[in-house]
Amino acid sequence: MNRVSSLLPLALLLTLAACRSEQETSVAEARDNVPAAVKGEQSTTETVGNTARNHGYIRRFYQEKGKYYVTVDYIQFLNGADAVAAAQRKGDAVMDVQNGDTTYSVFNDYYIVNDSPRQRTFRLSDQAVLTFWNKTGELRQYNPTPSEVLNQGTDVFRYAPFIVETKQGTITGLTEQYVP
Repeated sequence: MNRVSSLLPLALLLTLAACRSEQETSVAEARDNVPAAVKGEQSTTETVGNTARNHGYIRRFYQEKGKYYVTVDYIQFLNGADAVAAAQRKGDAVMDVQNGDTTYSVFNDYYIVNDSPRQRTFRLSDQAVLTFWNKTGELRQYNPTPSEVLNQGTDVFRYAPFIVETKQGTITGLTEQYVP
């Protein structure tokens, strides 16, 4: 076997390894096109409930007697060093040792802490602004009405955390937190 023919399989393997699938490319492009105002937000230590802006999972969205209600399970949505520190405390951080140095990280640079099972139900203000991510095709935000949200079903809330804004015990805004 000559030298050129023995290098051919290696060149083919390197070429295939360097290629990105179409799905990987679209995921990477979607992640790179996230507006900074939403991508960088993380939970604060503001008071939960009465008048605040916090992250939470929407556990129930329903209509009763002509009014809309939302049941929220508050969480901490952390990124960067705060995410890594919280993940280390919980034993969830990924440890990597290179050249004797140990570093810790979290997947996609965010970590969610949900230590309390308590859920709170709030009425949705008639003027509440709802902002969701449309992840089909080009990544963009849209503003559905409460009735449109009900028609979409519970899948829209299943995995995504939301930024929940309350004023005097009423929800004035729900913004889906972008997660890669």
